[in-house]
Amino acid sequence: MKVRMLFLLMAAMPLVLCAQNEVDSNYDRYSYSVNQIAQLAAGVLLVRLETKQRKIDLLKEYGYVDEAEIVFAEQKMKNLEIVQSFTEDFTFCPSLFFYSDHSEEVLHKDFSSPFFLDSNLEIDESIKLSTENYLIAEFGNVQQDTLSVGDFYYQNGNKRKPSYWGSPNFHFGALVVMSDEFIQLSHPFPNYVRTFDSLPLFERAIDKTIKRLDKKLLAYSYL
Repeated sequence: MKVRMLFLLMAAMPLVLCAQNEVDSNYDRYSYSVNQIAQLAAGVLLVRLETKQRKIDLLKEYGYVDEAEIVFAEQKMKNLEIVQSFTEDFTFCPSLFFYSDHSEEVLHKDFSSPFFLDSNLEIDESIKLSTENYLIAEFGNVQQDTLSVGDFYYQNGNKRKPSYWGSPNFHFGALVVMSDEFIQLSHPFPNYVRTFDSLPLFERAIDKTIKRLDKKLLAYSYL
């Protein structure tokens, strides 16, 4: 009987260790998210705006000048709407705007040259980033859980293996919140709001998407 009990206890040990690893990992996720929401509440959200310049240049190169102008005009209208909605509807923290052409400067934290945009999408030299606390947002696609690139791991003996929250293959249209290194934040941080842009009948308007993100951030900050 004693041998059988010992065997059962030994058989149960890996399960206990696994459960503890999950608890530790979930705690790390929560702590990380708490730090990120506090950072954003005390800082700024930098909003990256797409230019579609490569597509425009390619259309012009092949003689599709009119089509290039249409793409330019449509993207400009979308960017103006994003800026207006963030300015009017986003209350969680201040927001600043930059074109995707300046992603390298933001990635390397080089704000020596002016590139932040005013409400007319013009560079305004008076707009400065006055804090080191910021996250980045953009209208794009939800990627796989960023834990896969090394933020947190379950520990399995000496072997480290990536863990994911949900499916590692989301990739749908959304307003996405990222770290200052352009890495999508992970659950439980409210890291995206779906746009349903692939479903025209259900597509969420830009202003409603931004308002929803604002509500999710506010709700999470009060937990």
